[in-house]
Amino acid sequence: MKGILPAWARMGDVAADPITHHLYVHVPFCRLVCAYCDFATVGGRAADIPRYVEALRAELARRPAPERLETIYFGGGTPSLVPAAEIARLVEAAVDRWGAAPAEVTLEANPSAREAPDWFGLRASGVSRVSLGLQSLRDPDLRALARGHTAEEARRAFAAARAAGFDNVSIDLIYGIPGQDVAAWREGLRAVVGLEPDHVSLYALQLALAPDEWAAPPRPGALRWRRRMEALQDDGVAAAQYRLAEELLGAAGFRHYELSSWARPGRESRHNSAYWARRPYTGIGAGAHSFDGAGRRWWNHRGLDAYLDAVESGASARAGGEELDEPTRAFEAVALGLRRVDGLPRERFRTEFGVDPLERYADAVRRGAANGLLAVDEEALRLTPRGRLLASEALLGFLPGVPADAVPA
Repeated sequence: MKGILPAWARMGDVAADPITHHLYVHVPFCRLVCAYCDFATVGGRAADIPRYVEALRAELARRPAPERLETIYFGGGTPSLVPAAEIARLVEAAVDRWGAAPAEVTLEANPSAREAPDWFGLRASGVSRVSLGLQSLRDPDLRALARGHTAEEARRAFAAARAAGFDNVSIDLIYGIPGQDVAAWREGLRAVVGLEPDHVSLYALQLALAPDEWAAPPRPGALRWRRRMEALQDDGVAAAQYRLAEELLGAAGFRHYELSSWARPGRESRHNSAYWARRPYTGIGAGAHSFDGAGRRWWNHRGLDAYLDAVESGASARAGGEELDEPTRAFEAVALGLRRVDGLPRERFRTEFGVDPLERYADAVRRGAANGLLAVDEEALRLTPRGRLLASEALLGFLPGVPADAVPA
C-alpha cells in the first residue's frame, strides 16, 4: 500500500522530540444518534458536511501551530461519513500548518453497511489507524443499544479495513448492557479476539440523566430510554465483565495499559496517551476542547449552527475557557496518571509540583492503600485491580477540598 500514500506520509521517521502537539478534529455528523451518546452530534445533516469541512480548514488556518505535530484524531460523531478526499484535504492542511508529518492519524468509523466509507481512499489520505465502533459482536446487544448495524456488518467492516491495508485497527466495545450476562459477554469478547484487532477499548454503558459541563442534555426520547435501561443495569455483572476482559485479553496477548484500553505491543494509542500525559493539544470543530499543556483550557461552540456561524463570519469559534489553579492541576495530574495501568510517576509529579504525591496526599494514599485501592512503589502510585473497578472512589480523597476519609472502606 505504500505507493498510494501521500508524499508526507512517506517521509522518514521523525526523531524523538519531547515537545509534541496533538490535533483533535471533531466531526459531529451521524446517520443515527445513539440514545446513550453524550457527545456533540447531529443527525440527518449530511448535506452540511462540505460546508463544515471548509469551516474546519478556516479555523485551523487561524489557530497557532506550536511544537511538533505528533498525532491527528478524527472523532465524532461519525468521521467516516466525511468523504476520503475531504479527509485528505484536512490532513494536508494540518501537515502544511505544522510543517511536519504526524506519526499517527486516527479516524473513527461506524461498521454499518449503509455508512461504509471508501477504505482505500481513507488509507491513501494518510489515515494510519482506524477505530471501529463495533460496540458488540452479538446481535442481541446491538438491538438493546438500538445500534444501526448487525454483528455481521461489523465483521465485514473490520475485514474491509484490513483489505484496504490498515494494519492498526482498534475496536470499541460496550459492557454493562442490560440483558448481557457474563456468559454473553465472554462469547462476544472471544469473537472480537478472533478478529485479531490491534487494540481494544472497553466502555461501561453510562446513562447520564442530566447534563453537565461536558455532556449535552439528553433528548426527551433518549432520556426515557436511559431511565428504562438504568433500572435494569447490574453493577456486579459489569464488574465481573471487566475482570473477565482483563483475563481474556491478557491471555490473548493484549497489554492492559489504561483503564479502558488494551493493545498489542507497540499499538497503544499515541493520541489518547497524550491526553493521559497532559500533553498540549488543539481541538477544532463544534464542541472541541483545547489544552495548552500547563494550566489553560478552552472550548468551541457546541452547537453545529453556532460553530458554523462564528467561523464563517470570521469570528473565533471559542465559546469559553478556564485557567486551572494549582490544586486543580495537581488533581488532574493524579486522576489522569492513575488512568494508566503503570500509574502516576512520582518523579514527574515531583518535578512539576515540587513535592512527592505520597507527601502531598499522604492521608488519601494511606487510606486508599488500606482499602486495597492503591499500590505504591519507589517509582509510581497506581490503582490495584480492585482500584481499577472503583477508580472514582479511589480519587475522592485527592479532590481539592474533599477530606481523605471520604474514600470508602
